[in-house]
Amino acid sequence: MALVYTILKEITRLKLSDDCLVSTHNFQKLEYNGAPTYTKEETGMTAKTIYGKLSALRPQGKEVPKPKTGKRAAPVSVLLTEAGIHLLLGAVLAGAVLFGESAPLGVAFAAAAGSGLYGASALVGVCFGAMAALDFAAGLRYSAAAILTFAVHFAFCDWKVLRRPWAMPLTAAALSAFTGLIVRNPAGWRGTDGLYFALETVLTGLAAWAFRGALAPMYRQKGDRPSPAARRVGPLALLCACLAAAAPLSLFGIPMLGAAAVGGCALYLRTPERVLIWLGVRPEQGASADPRAQRVVRQKLEQTSGAFRTLYDSLRSAFRPPDNDNDVSAVFDRAAGRQCRGCALRDRCWKNDYNTTFNALNDATPAMVERGRAEPADFPRHFADRCVQFPAFVAAVNEELTALFYRRQYNARIRESRAAVCRQYAQLSDLLGDAAAELSRELTPDPAGERRLRQRLTELHLDVRSCVYRDGRGLVRVEAEGPDCPALARPSRLKDLSAALGVPLRVELEGEDALSLLQQEPLMAVAGVAARKKTGETVSGDAGTYFKRHDGKLYLLLCDGMGSGPDANRESTLAVRLLEQLLQAGVEAKRALATLSSALALRGEETGGFTTVDLLQLDLFTGEGELFKLGAAPTYIKKGGDVQRLSGKSLPAGLAEGEPEAMDHFSLRLSPGDCVLMVSDGVCPGPEDGWLRERLGRFDGTSPKDLARELVTRDLKDATDDRTALVVRIDRRA
Repeated sequence: MALVYTILKEITRLKLSDDCLVSTHNFQKLEYNGAPTYTKEETGMTAKTIYGKLSALRPQGKEVPKPKTGKRAAPVSVLLTEAGIHLLLGAVLAGAVLFGESAPLGVAFAAAAGSGLYGASALVGVCFGAMAALDFAAGLRYSAAAILTFAVHFAFCDWKVLRRPWAMPLTAAALSAFTGLIVRNPAGWRGTDGLYFALETVLTGLAAWAFRGALAPMYRQKGDRPSPAARRVGPLALLCACLAAAAPLSLFGIPMLGAAAVGGCALYLRTPERVLIWLGVRPEQGASADPRAQRVVRQKLEQTSGAFRTLYDSLRSAFRPPDNDNDVSAVFDRAAGRQCRGCALRDRCWKNDYNTTFNALNDATPAMVERGRAEPADFPRHFADRCVQFPAFVAAVNEELTALFYRRQYNARIRESRAAVCRQYAQLSDLLGDAAAELSRELTPDPAGERRLRQRLTELHLDVRSCVYRDGRGLVRVEAEGPDCPALARPSRLKDLSAALGVPLRVELEGEDALSLLQQEPLMAVAGVAARKKTGETVSGDAGTYFKRHDGKLYLLLCDGMGSGPDANRESTLAVRLLEQLLQAGVEAKRALATLSSALALRGEETGGFTTVDLLQLDLFTGEGELFKLGAAPTYIKKGGDVQRLSGKSLPAGLAEGEPEAMDHFSLRLSPGDCVLMVSDGVCPGPEDGWLRERLGRFDGTSPKDLARELVTRDLKDATDDRTALVVRIDRRA
């Protein structure tokens, strides 16, 4: 600072003298004498810190570290080219004279370039242009202002305040005014000098703000990013400033090209976005997906869904019960074919006395089928006495009866497998149809909300491109993209955006430069879970979970595997995992349960396992819900002081057919303060559940977890079955 002050005092002396032309020899005689020694307390910097800042210039010229965004570092040739551009622009802009004797554009460009390789190149260009194009005194003044601006950014670049879009423009304007005051005070002020001085100061700050936006594409750091308005105005302002320096046409001392730049910037800022998009000056933000592509995909899904539905219908009609000899009469026909073919009494028994033989076999059939094998006493006495091969005939009947039972079992499994295959094709057809319907339900743009959101983002100086949509239910969805997206995820920013759109928002997906916001649900759920395994077992056969989907639907799931121990745990855990994946993928609850039941039925042919399913689906926007049961224990709903019991009669998943009609279904509507209790059959094994309903009725909603723990540990005796309790309280979101 002492050196700069000495330079400025010398400038004042030269300006007041009759001869303002000072030789280079005289300038070199100015020495830096009596400089104070800066300590850590005075400057906040040590020699090591200064050395580190000087060393930071070297990597910019040698090697640029790889940005966090995964982009490749720029080669040295590109860095040198961009540095040369900064040097050339600095030299050109430093020579642009405004208001007769002011040249603030060079200082503004030095402020916009900052420190580092680009800033140093710009500073050299500004100093060269000022000394070459201006008189010596003015050149020294603006060179000193540019040097001070560079020094401030270089020394205090780590300060967060200097990373604000307005920080360096204000710094450049203040330093330009500071140097101007030192130079002008000894000479005095004449006429309009004060007005021109004020205009020069304001123009310095505005030019630095605009130039920073023009130089933004060359800067790969994520620190001080210019505002969106500066990005739009900057290139035009820089172009006009360069033209003003190259062709100094003026009217009343004001450059014509400079006035055109100011007018063009103002016109550009006030031009409606749709006009700019139509002119092709500004790309349209947030363009939706090509509707033709969506239509083609939807048609493909619908065609595929129709093909699977046709396949289901054809297979269902083709899979009929086999036309074979699996009825009981075939047992006697086959046994007679083996034993009576060579018998001497064949014609008498099967021709002359056919009716007698037929009645005797019919009389033996009921007892034989009920027992599972034929006994000699099942046949009439006259038939047993007449048959000369009666013991062999009874043995043949038993062999054929056993074969009949095997054929019946085999055919039943074949029919079940074929039916399961048909159901899988039907369910796949339904899923594809739902996906096609989802594509047809496009998001509706919300122009009014988008306009309010962009206005708020501009006020916050955030470089974010955003689009606002509403889904089929009228709920708001915001898609944002840009380098300042992480700032939007902060609670304070979310509160600002929510106020701008008039609905509460929450973060759905967050990326490095992208963000998805959804409308926040007015209701929330507080859940508590407690479990106790059967005495003597290492793991519990119960499994459960609860989760919220992106569309605001809450799911509570509780499964109880057959028996207890590891096998039951494996079945229930598999059911929970499959159901959660299907539901998270957007599959409807009914279809997800039908698919699960079919899959477990096919798997059960080998393992023989099954599991109960208790599933609650609740919309946190409306409070409407649905409860599905597959062989599960009763569920209890507390509304006010009343407790309602919901129980079903369906079979567990894996035993019931995978059809929506095979499950129990209840419709609900819950309000803030209501509670839902799901339990496995180990909590209340008998039909007497008065104690449980009475305890739930007394529950004040303070701690669902404490209630669940109390229910599973009600008695201190050994647990004869796995116990699990899941309690959920519905509250209004604050």
